[in-house]
Amino acid sequence: MSYLSNRWILLSLGGLFVCFTGMKWNVPIFAWILFIPFLRYVRLGHPFKILLPSLILFQIISTLRIVSEPFHLWIAIFSGIQAGILFTFILWLWNFVRIRYQKFVSPILFFSFLCCIFEWFGGYFSDLGVWGMLANSQLGNLILLQSVSLFGATGLSFFIYLINVSLEQVLSETFDEAKVQRQSIFYVMVSFLFVLLLYFYGTFRLSRPIPGEQIKVATITTKYAIGSIFSDANTNTKNTQVTLYQTTQAAKEGAKVVVWNEGAVLVKKEEEPAFLDLISKIAKENNIEIIAAYIVQLKESEFFFDNKLVWIALDGTIRQTYFKQFLVPGEPVSKYQSEIKAIQTQYGKMSVAICYDYDSLRVTEIHSKEGSGITFIPASDWLGINPFHTEMAVLRGIENGSSIVRSTRDGLSGIFDAYGRAKGTLDSFESNDGVLVSSVPITKFDTLYTQYGNWFVGIAFLYFSFTMVRIFYFVIKNSIKKKNLGF
Repeated sequence: MSYLSNRWILLSLGGLFVCFTGMKWNVPIFAWILFIPFLRYVRLGHPFKILLPSLILFQIISTLRIVSEPFHLWIAIFSGIQAGILFTFILWLWNFVRIRYQKFVSPILFFSFLCCIFEWFGGYFSDLGVWGMLANSQLGNLILLQSVSLFGATGLSFFIYLINVSLEQVLSETFDEAKVQRQSIFYVMVSFLFVLLLYFYGTFRLSRPIPGEQIKVATITTKYAIGSIFSDANTNTKNTQVTLYQTTQAAKEGAKVVVWNEGAVLVKKEEEPAFLDLISKIAKENNIEIIAAYIVQLKESEFFFDNKLVWIALDGTIRQTYFKQFLVPGEPVSKYQSEIKAIQTQYGKMSVAICYDYDSLRVTEIHSKEGSGITFIPASDWLGINPFHTEMAVLRGIENGSSIVRSTRDGLSGIFDAYGRAKGTLDSFESNDGVLVSSVPITKFDTLYTQYGNWFVGIAFLYFSFTMVRIFYFVIKNSIKKKNLGF
């Protein structure tokens, strides 16, 4: 099996797995073996000066899968460099600890918990939000995804990392030492047992009905690109008329709440008050709530906007004005602070977020703590991330026990219950009228994750704290011993 020790074969296998894990053209099973070639590469002492540029290259190629207008190539390059450096550092740190402190640290648990903590940190504090989570590779597996209601997506990622590093250790001991340690076998068996139990949990959970009332909701999506409604006044007028017509059509089909896609309509600054009066009138006449997402042109002939939504109640009053909080790099919109909250309505507690906002765990945590039973998300995607981005939002709903309604330009619009089951979907790249109406539960129900938050990440921090104390004690003790011996 010497070919599994060859650096170039290991890098080639790893590159293949990286390029087809997550996002577009995802092969879900690759996630479970993604790190094996790289862990073995490092274990065998192959040079990091080759590993680092290789990982950067693989990450750039992987990100190129989602490149299409308006996503720019330079963002893929920047993301690839960032991810390549991070993964190289994680592998270096794992190898360093494995060699120096194996008596005090389980290399298997160390790697798995370390990756788990980095994912949690990214989800809360980085601009990329939850995009780097390995759990995203399993978005098509609704049974397994139910486990995130227990410990969040970081917990599911932990088990994927655990199987990766456990299998690598067994394979390396088989090839290099001709004898597999009992502890290694134990980790593999326990890892697979836990995943099997998660499947049983998911199957059981999906068999149970969701309690509470349901209401009809609707998504409205425009077929016009922002560039076309900006550059041509007639197109903008037609787009506005179509959006308002679709809104009334959704009301006739029984929708109680209607949400537009992100930037559905372009409004000039001086025309905004009259525009809102018109939306209020439509809401009152049709007895519906309208979450009107639109962009405001700030200066004549300047491609720069306010990206906002105004939530109009059925009596025509404004419930909330909300500006997009998290911007995609290079997005030509202003940034204003808006309160992230859940709003009590006659139907129950509901909340809103604009597209990329919902990729931040800080936003979803607030919605959950305030008891939101359904989140409406005006969004605007592109072909490269369709339908992946909508499916990522569904994962947040499973975590927090809430329904998700996502209206998407250039992507998949969908209405999903708290189990992540689609009650209806509509792809803007297919021929349709842009109106999706379906019933969805409004009542939020608690999950273990909503009650105790990222408790699994807390275990990871406890493990690292305990490990660091043991290592620090060993280093100090060894230093004193050397000093006493005269070294």
